[in-house]
Amino acid sequence: MFFVAEARIPVKKLLIALFVGVPLVGCTEKIIVKKAPAAASPEDSTGTEPEDSTDGTDPEGDPPGDDVTSSSKAPEDRCLDGQDMDGADVDVSSCPAIPSIPAEALMGKAKIGLGAWEIGTTADGETYKYGTLSSPNTNPRVLSYDGGSTEVNAENLECWSKGYYRLRKMLQDPPAEYVALHKAGFQYRFFQFQTDLRNGPTGFKEISSFQDHLVKWVTVINKKGECEQPTRSKFQSYAKAELKRRGIPQPDAD
Repeated sequence: MFFVAEARIPVKKLLIALFVGVPLVGCTEKIIVKKAPAAASPEDSTGTEPEDSTDGTDPEGDPPGDDVTSSSKAPEDRCLDGQDMDGADVDVSSCPAIPSIPAEALMGKAKIGLGAWEIGTTADGETYKYGTLSSPNTNPRVLSYDGGSTEVNAENLECWSKGYYRLRKMLQDPPAEYVALHKAGFQYRFFQFQTDLRNGPTGFKEISSFQDHLVKWVTVINKKGECEQPTRSKFQSYAKAELKRRGIPQPDAD
């Protein structure tokens, strides 16, 4: 069953709305929510996420075909070629600086929205802030969100970059379990979430779901300052668990 709602927001929300999937002023946006089991939240989570929109992948649009391998030659999709997506770390020195807002990625012919930059706890002690980064040629780079902004340190930028380019690379040839989940109309968008344990304990620790449409693609900077990133195996395990809890058949084993 689907529920359709219409909403409008003030002009002052225009910048954040443009990038994080909130309906723009003067436009009518259909918000489609499927009934599904409540998604798990981190023990210390008190944050909220923006409502879904058709920004990125439209759940009513064409699903990816049987062959979802993308032939994209863009630098942002190929800068990790040859690296192990199950390795603990990747080298992003050949990748572009992360953009102000995560750009859409292709999974076959399907466009996948990658959301916004979000952090569990900022260096200023604010929690669950998401928005846009200042342009790559600014130093320091600043995360601007509804109601304020905060400087982002080099470690945060590098760790976000590692998670972001890993995701783009994985979507070139995604796990069959995620393709099945996407085809079923669930978890068809992402958010680039980062937990910095040096700033505070608030945040997610692994790839997580928000409601029935959004994947929190989680990177973690641990207390030692090391960047922990999603791997292909973790992505596959996450999608497999989502299929199971939603009663969706698992794809045939290769």
